[in-house]
Amino acid sequence: AAFAPGLLTEPEARRVLAAAGVPLVPGVLAADADAALAAAADIGFPVVLKGVARGLVHKSDAGAVRLALADADAVREAFHDIAAAVARAAPHAVFDGCMVQAMAGGGVVEAFVGARHDPQHGPVVLVGAGGVLVEVLDDVAVLAAPARPGAVIEKLRGLASWPLFDGARGRPPADVAALAEVVSRVGAAVAALGARCAELDVNPVLVRAAGEGVEALDARAVWSAGPGAAP
Repeated sequence: AAFAPGLLTEPEARRVLAAAGVPLVPGVLAADADAALAAAADIGFPVVLKGVARGLVHKSDAGAVRLALADADAVREAFHDIAAAVARAAPHAVFDGCMVQAMAGGGVVEAFVGARHDPQHGPVVLVGAGGVLVEVLDDVAVLAAPARPGAVIEKLRGLASWPLFDGARGRPPADVAALAEVVSRVGAAVAALGARCAELDVNPVLVRAAGEGVEALDARAVWSAGPGAAP
């Protein structure tokens, strides 16, 4: 399907990642509170709710994210609160509902993975410590895309944040092989899409212990005004 130019909604960005073979935390878009309750029951509590509206730029800043919702009453209240928060923060945005996602846990570290189509240098892919640490550490590796997983791991080892991935302070080493595969796939997707996909970010990627895999918890993508459709 073709996407409208500009910032994609999270469900649209998840479609791009799914097509690229990136493992995603289970989640569905619920148009109303009843659908959110049904989704939460299917996924299993606790869950996360995130507002979805075209034109909503910063979900967390707008108060459109609720974590660790443990029962049906919490989900219903959160859905209505998020709808009201979106209306206040982006009054002209069309509220599509809420993403209902599993409350993922058990990770060793959160990573950031991003890709860009640079007009001068072509597609590049970035990786580093994620979550709130992206802006705090400003510590990311940059590779030309597509990138081989082995090259990604070499770049990761050169980061100041490498100890977080390598089992610092008695924690188990993270599954950097699975993370490197995600970086490779995100880079390959943006390289294949060309200028149609201006940006594709996955933050955070929950990285579990070695051999236990990774999951993308949130996605952001910017589509260009050029011709083309999602993969």
